Amino acid sequence: MKKFFDWIMDNFREYRTTKFLPIGKFLYKIGITANMMSFVSLLLGLSAIYFLFQNHLVFIILGILHLIADGLDGIIARASKSTELGKYFDLIFDRIVAFTALLKVAFYLGDNYFLIICGLFVLTQLIYFLSKLEYPIIFVRTTTLIVLAFSPLHSKILVYGYLVAGIFIVYSLGLQLQWFVKKNFS
Repeated sequence: MKKFFDWIMDNFREYRTTKFLPIGKFLYKIGITANMMSFVSLLLGLSAIYFLFQNHLVFIILGILHLIADGLDGIIARASKSTELGKYFDLIFDRIVAFTALLKVAFYLGDNYFLIICGLFVLTQLIYFLSKLEYPIIFVRTTTLIVLAFSPLHSKILVYGYLVAGIFIVYSLGLQLQWFVKKNFS
């Protein structure tokens, strides 16, 4: 299953880079770096989460802008010279947005069991970062934002989406455990 997700993301990333590389080169030429765009993406993502249960239209607009800015930071990095620090900035900023979204939903629903999902999310991310991005992981930020965009249509979508995020997080933890055992005991 992980290979399937990786295949989808690799093909999407390649398509996005091919189509939008001229925009990345232009932005870099006018002085906008990948790290600057990552920071803009963070601000847009946190702003979107702020409006999540207050003004849904503003949440959707800011969420879309966040995802666009997040895509542009990678394109700018490929148009210029990407750095290891920039890669970590992007990953950390994305995780902050994902964690904030999960946490806000947990508090909105008022169910402490959802805090377990937030804790497991932090655990999988720590393992991923401590392994120097080597251990496998499934990222949930984009899926979480998409589910939240449809949540006002039916309140159960919010709960189901949160549970699906939890399943992906637990699956990532299982992949990481499998990777650890295979690497250290094979």
